[in-house]
This record gives sequence, structure tokens and C-alpha cells, in this order.
Amino acid sequence: MLGLLLVGLLYFVFFDQKDQNMINGITVLGTYLSLLGIVISYFQIKSVKDINEKTKTAIEKSLQRLNQLVVVADLSKAIKVIEEIQQFIQQKNYAIVLIRMKDLKSILIQAKHNEEANKLIEYESFCINLNELIVDIKNMHEFTTGYKKTNLNFSKITNHLEDLSTTLTAFEHKLKNIKNDS
Repeated sequence: MLGLLLVGLLYFVFFDQKDQNMINGITVLGTYLSLLGIVISYFQIKSVKDINEKTKTAIEKSLQRLNQLVVVADLSKAIKVIEEIQQFIQQKNYAIVLIRMKDLKSILIQAKHNEEANKLIEYESFCINLNELIVDIKNMHEFTTGYKKTNLNFSKITNHLEDLSTTLTAFEHKLKNIKNDS
């Protein structure tokens, strides 16, 4: 309103009496409204830019948390698979033990290559456990196919699995207790 009053005052002060007609008045008013529209557009664009940046940040935090939750779910699944493997070892169902150990290896490799997981995981301990699992899978494969005639040390395999379960449980709790600002 103040701008409109100022434009009207300037129109009557700076224009000669003979130039103060309706067409010139509409031109001055149109120019004023165009400038006002540009100013309003500038502030709207700036506001949209701020909203866009906040939205982008919120999306990144949400994706990060979602990724953490996926890793937690995978680790929970891995811990349950370890429990199943230990039960199948007790039941002497070695063919299923081998299959579940391979499933476990797949889950752990995915977790190993997850960027969020690598920030928090005790990498050295995790890699040692994963390598022991790989060796145990190889030995179990040789045992179940008959390639290796001697018995396996199932107590050692169970201990490796228990160490892996402990590592995964600790890692899972770290991930669950991360504070997010989303």
C-alpha cells in the first residue's frame, strides 16, 4: 500500500498536467505492480529453495536411518541363522548346516559392504569371524561330499559361530542405539 501511495504521489509530482492521463497512469501502475511481482517472486523462490534444502537433508537422514534398519534386520536374521546352524549341528543334519552356513555367508558379505555398517562395525573382528566361517564352510562341504573322510571338529565350528553371534549382537545393538535427528 505504501508503494502504491508513493507511485501515485510520484505520478502527480513528476508528470506534467498534460501527461497525466489514464494511459500513462495505467502504465505507471503496471510498472509498479510488475516490480512488486518480481520482488514477491524473489522471496517465494528463496523460500522454496530453503524448503528444498531442508527436504533434501531430511530425505538423506531418512535414507541413512532406513539403511541402518535394513542392516539391523539382516544382522538379526544372521543371528537367527547361526542359532539354526547350531541346532542342525546338534541334530547331525550336516547337509542343511552347509546350506544355512552359505546363507549366513551371503548375509555377512552384504553387511560387510554396507557403507553405514562399515562406520560402526569392528571391522577386524568381523573379518576374522567371516574368514573362519568361510573356512568352516569349505571343511563342511568336503565333509558332506565325502571328499574329507575324517570327522570335523564340530565343537570348533560351534565356537566360531558363537563368536560370530557375539560380534553380530554387539554390532546390532550399536546400530539400534544410534541417535538420529530425523
